[in-house]
Amino acid sequence: MKTQILLVILIFVSATLFAQNDTLTAPPEPVEPFGEEVISEPVDSAFDVVPEEGEIDETPEAEFSDEEFNSERDTVHVRVGKHAIEIVTKDGRTQIDVDKLDDYQSQWKDNKNWEEPNEDQIETIHRHRHHKKFDGHWAGIDFGGNQLWNTTYPTTLYPEGTPEFLTTSPEKSFEVNLNLFEYSFGFSSYIGFVTGLGFNFNDYKFKNRYTIEKDDNGVIQPAALPEGDFRVSKLSTTFLTAPLLLEIQIPGQWDHDRMFIAGGVIGGVKLHEHTKTKIGDEKKRDNGDHNIAPLRWGYTARIGFENVGVYATYYNTKLFEEGKGPDTTPVTIGLTFTF
Repeated sequence: MKTQILLVILIFVSATLFAQNDTLTAPPEPVEPFGEEVISEPVDSAFDVVPEEGEIDETPEAEFSDEEFNSERDTVHVRVGKHAIEIVTKDGRTQIDVDKLDDYQSQWKDNKNWEEPNEDQIETIHRHRHHKKFDGHWAGIDFGGNQLWNTTYPTTLYPEGTPEFLTTSPEKSFEVNLNLFEYSFGFSSYIGFVTGLGFNFNDYKFKNRYTIEKDDNGVIQPAALPEGDFRVSKLSTTFLTAPLLLEIQIPGQWDHDRMFIAGGVIGGVKLHEHTKTKIGDEKKRDNGDHNIAPLRWGYTARIGFENVGVYATYYNTKLFEEGKGPDTTPVTIGLTFTF
């Protein structure tokens, strides 16, 4: 009897242990998050998450459209920083697409997706343009061709038959200006006065076999050069110059690439003069006084685009002092390159 009772107890305990073991090893029931399967692509931001249905993502920097608040919409667009996120829900499946936005310059250059400046931006640019400081066109380097115009030989100084010893070779007579200092005074960013200081170097190369010298009365007379291989006969002058110009500038698009037109007067103070001749290998130079007018003034004009232009100068003052040489007017036309 006792043996039968022990057997029943052993069977009961064994059955109980096996039942507990089956319960512990049974797999758990599958649980669907959010009640649906989520399929997503790799994301680039910690904020790239899928909000629960009906829940609004309040992540910092996220921007929402009004359509996100419509529960019937299947697509939601979100921008986080430089990333655009598209969340598409269809047939119980959710897909997330993340794209990186290009910067402003790339979009403007390549895709042209950015809008034109609005009225406020245009007004700001316009206001900035009109406050740009006026900058004239004087400082720089000029290179031009010289000419002596309307040369006459007064009969009170030169008898009939005097050779035209001041005839120059235009293709060999040049001027160089070093305009080192400039000051601009603008009424606006497009119009103003321009002045400054510069150095003017002139070479007048004579076409005939003559040079010049003073006679006993201090009047400039022709001096014939000896026979031989005629190379050079020239008169050179150096002046300190200063202009007073009124300049108008015509801007291009967005105030760039300005055209300029300037005109006014120019004055000069003589610093040096000399003559030079070369016959064969023999050179002679005379640094004496040749009655060049110590002060002179004239008219000058410039026109150009940005830093390149053309200029012309006509001197109202004769080359020589009155009554001490021929009557002749210096004229120059050339190119200007401004700083």
